[in-house]
Amino acid sequence: METIILRGNSKKNSALLLKLAKQLDFSGKKLSLEETEETGIAISIEKGLKSGLLNDKEKNDFLSSLKQG
Repeated sequence: METIILRGNSKKNSALLLKLAKQLDFSGKKLSLEETEETGIAISIEKGLKSGLLNDKEKNDFLSSLKQG
């Protein structure tokens, strides 16, 4: 499975891309701003863990701070 994230400013072109994705047998979804931010955080955490710049305790502390805030 491959995942592609595209970002644009045109609602018309976004709709066209989603329509084309469906025709090419891809699934597509328009993300809200909150979903986009959460995806970015998840990607950053994953990269930090893989690179060693972030450890599990730091990850858990960060996620706990988000739940409290």
